[in-house]
Formats: sequence, C-alpha cells, structure tokens
Amino acid sequence: MEVPTEYHGREQSFLKHRVLKEYLLRWGRKLGSLSRRGPLRLWYVDCFAGPWSSRSPSLEDTSIHIGVHALAEAAATWRTAGHDIEVNAVFVEANRNAFETLRDHLASLGGPVKTYALHGEFGQQVDAIAGLLRADPAFIFVDPTGFKGAAMSFIAPLVERRVRDVLVNVMFEHINRWKDDPREFLREQMREFFGLEDGNLVPGLSEAELFELYRENLKGRCGLKYAADLAVPHPTKDRTWFHLVVGGNHHETLHVFRDVEISVIATEAARVRDSASKRRHEERTGQIALALDTAAPVDRRFEAKYRIDDASLADLLIAALGSSPRRFDGVWPALLEAHHVTRAQVAHVARDAEASGRLMIEREKSSTRRPLPKDADILRRLDPEDPVARSSPP
Repeated sequence: MEVPTEYHGREQSFLKHRVLKEYLLRWGRKLGSLSRRGPLRLWYVDCFAGPWSSRSPSLEDTSIHIGVHALAEAAATWRTAGHDIEVNAVFVEANRNAFETLRDHLASLGGPVKTYALHGEFGQQVDAIAGLLRADPAFIFVDPTGFKGAAMSFIAPLVERRVRDVLVNVMFEHINRWKDDPREFLREQMREFFGLEDGNLVPGLSEAELFELYRENLKGRCGLKYAADLAVPHPTKDRTWFHLVVGGNHHETLHVFRDVEISVIATEAARVRDSASKRRHEERTGQIALALDTAAPVDRRFEAKYRIDDASLADLLIAALGSSPRRFDGVWPALLEAHHVTRAQVAHVARDAEASGRLMIEREKSSTRRPLPKDADILRRLDPEDPVARSSPP
C-alpha cells in the first residue's frame, strides 16, 4: 500500500479517508439498488468539510474529493444498468477562508454529483441540511477537529429517517486530554458531544469505557438501532489517534463497517504504519531502513488488541444463542457491534460449531452439504449430552 506524498506525516488521515471511501462506496452501491423500484436520490453530507490541511491542489487528500468521487462511482454501477439515480452532496464549513476554497472547488467540479456549500457552524445548518435531504437516503459524515460543535443533538435530526447512516470521527487524543478538565465550558462541550442529558462524564473513564458510552448514547439519543467503532492507530506509536463510530438502523451497517475495518485497519494499516516508521527512521538518522516485512498480513496493533480467534468467537456465539432457537441475523449483529469480527467470520464459526455438535443449523433450503448459514436460517444451541448433538455427523 503506497501512501500518497500528501499524506506523509499524517498517515492517520490517510487511513481515515480509506475507511470513508470504502464505506461510502459500498453504502452507495447497496442503497443504489433501490433505484430498481423507481427514481432514487442519494446524499452525502460532510458536516465539517474544510479543507484545512490539504496539500493537494486538487484537494484529493480531503473528504470533499473522496465523498464526491465515491458517490459518483457508486451511482455509476446502477446508472450504467439504466436506473434513475440522482446523487447529491452537502458540505458545511464555518471558516470563511476555508469555505471560499470549498465553494470555488465545488464550482469547478463536473460529473454527476450535484453539490451544495453551506457557510456556518454545523449546528446552525442542521435545519437547512434536513430541508435538502427530505426523506431521501443519506450518509452523514461528522469529522470535527476536536469535539466542539459536534453535539449529538445536532446529529439526531439528520438520522431520524430510517435509511440514514452516520460516521463520526471521535478524536480520542483530544477527548483523553480534556475529558477530566474541571473547567465548566469544557464540561459543557463534553456533555453536548457525548449526549449527556444530566451530569458530566464520569472521571477516569478508560478508552474502552468512553467509546461504549458514546456508542450507547448515539443509539439512544439519535434513535439508531446499531452502533460500532474502530480505532485508527497512531502511524508510528502504539496508541490510538481517533475512533470512527458508525450508526445506522439496518444490520448491513455493521456488515459493511466490519468488512471495511478488516480491509483497511487490520490489513492496509500494516503497510501504512511500517512505511511511516521507515520514513521516520530515515529522516531522523539519515540511514536507509531495513526492507519492510511485505508478508505481514495483519497490523501488529490490531492483532494484539482486537483480533478474536475462532475458538473464542465460537464461545461468544454459543453464549449469544441462549436457550431459544434464533435466526442467524438475530445473532451476528450483536457480535459485530461488540467485537471486531466480520459476518463471514461468524458464519464460518457457526458452520464449524455445527460440525462439532455444538449447535444445529436449520437451513431455509435443504442441502446435502453444509453451506454457510444465511440470515433466515435458524440456529439452535445443542447440549453435548443431547442425543441430537451426539448423533451429529463429524
């Protein structure tokens, strides 16, 4: 994975933009399938658009460029098949100079995406954004430079429609630095950001506890059914830079998000971070670093902190089943919310557990083989002493 020179020194932004691109592209293609029923409009909303630290004259290293082009690419999949699909993008920016750059750039763009530039604070533009979106499917990207101005109460009106996903960049470096500061204006900003209706953040919360709180409040305050997060690591140090938190009302939100996490954060990040470390070494010492480990399949930090082996996942799956039969799509979403695993991994573990007699899969379509479970298939936990389990073929 070659990191463009515009991202050198800020590889965490490269990984963030890779997640944004891959998620938005897959989201657009999935939602674009609705165009088979009739005309469709899709929206991308960038609530803190910038551009701020772009080093590319064409803004290729910004969420502006990535959002427009990913949405256009997703729509092209259905347009070439003759379906009526309209794609639109809204960009909000408060800084006057950045807004003028944004507006001029959008005016220079061609292509199928119709763009809207709104000048002002995100919170002041919520009604205007909602008026543009109406009841259409939309992807909301909330990427503040810290935590000020990204109140959960601003997000809620934009995701109250069913076919809406939101991706929030939660700047852990900033949050961790100021979360226990006693000054009232910071306490108020933290309350707004975390959606706390009464009281302040509990002092001393760990990274895991902070993001569990944010996910649960995102669901509760914004009326979303699902929320999950991934950690974007520091390019050269063993610590988190920020988390990306996704929220939505369909379990496909989790399916897509975890697939993207494994593709980008678990896999691409290995090369990105090794490359960044190599450059830092050469800049510091003037000596050529050793060749990169091109065989490393998984980022070392992800492997150590988040990877779950199949045996542990099987235990989690069996525990989640409880004593009552459940559809497969009634089980895997909770596992993906709480753990850094994919739907495919859960499906393979379920089939292995069936082969070992730990559960039974009642498939919607009978088969002499044992295919991976589908969403409508019924999973039933088996006791090892159960005659059905003992008679299950190996």
